[in-house]
Amino acid sequence: MKRTVIRLSLCLLVALTLPLCAVAQDQQREMGALLPVRQNGKWGYIDRTGQIVLALQYDDAWDFSEGLAYVRTGAKRSVIDRTGKVLIELQQVDFAGRFSEGLAAVQTSGPNPRRGFIDKEGKLVIAPQFDAVESFENGLAVVMIDRKYGFVDKNGRIVIPTQYDKAFNFHEGLALVVQDNKHGFIDRKGKLVIRPQFFNAYHFSEGLANVKVGQKYGYINRAGKVVIEPRFYYAGIFSDGLAVIIIDNKFGFINKKAEVVIAPQFDWSQVFSEGLALVKVNGKYGYIDRTGTLVIKAQFDKALDFMDGVAKVWTGGKLGYIDKAGNFIWKPTK
Repeated sequence: MKRTVIRLSLCLLVALTLPLCAVAQDQQREMGALLPVRQNGKWGYIDRTGQIVLALQYDDAWDFSEGLAYVRTGAKRSVIDRTGKVLIELQQVDFAGRFSEGLAAVQTSGPNPRRGFIDKEGKLVIAPQFDAVESFENGLAVVMIDRKYGFVDKNGRIVIPTQYDKAFNFHEGLALVVQDNKHGFIDRKGKLVIRPQFFNAYHFSEGLANVKVGQKYGYINRAGKVVIEPRFYYAGIFSDGLAVIIIDNKFGFINKKAEVVIAPQFDWSQVFSEGLALVKVNGKYGYIDRTGTLVIKAQFDKALDFMDGVAKVWTGGKLGYIDKAGNFIWKPTK
């Protein structure tokens, strides 16, 4: 792949806000990729054994996506591969978003910034013209124009008009959209298959979507039929067959029969990922297994879900990584 210079001035892409208990943004991290670490103010990358692979030399470094990662050294901003080779130089650029399906979001500077997309050679393939964008998923990307959301294809062609108050990426063939503060779902042709009628909702996962009816959450199937009656203060998406629920201000889990399988007892919880779920106990974060047993002590100030057997954790403002036994593969540093 040739090295390419971008001469467009860009700045940080701001992601759309996701509802409570959404899958952590860090889940977008690439499976098996190198992991960014910081020590004595400099960033580098380690492998999953904790060995430094790319030297601690960057002022900023982000997670790999599709074999590429954004780094910054002084005023120089680049996209590198796993060997550390600079593939794209981003001149007068604050940031380039993660790559997804071969494209990464970029943003112009100035009083009226526009968003578009570059390919892996740094070519601007969709000109900056949108107020906001999301990453490509399943061939389509959410875009916003004049406070309305729709979808574009990889040619930049608007295939679902920007007509919604908010829209989210497709999951299991359907996308969540919001009109007049009501949530519903469309298919990939833009056809409204579940009319906006819910006070809140999130995307389909394992065949079900959590929806809010009145003041309670339940679940619908892809036909829009309620299959778990709304009776929870909150209910999250299903992952590994379990979903987060809130009862009496405590977090627990139900199965698809709406049976409480892990009693509400935690101050906060994330969905299950790779057999473990992140929970908060007395102000600290740890991990439980599917029986609800705290298998990694609640000891971290902040933590994220496991991905490919590794999780990011923070203590005292320092970043580290642990394995699924709770052992550090990289002790927290800054």
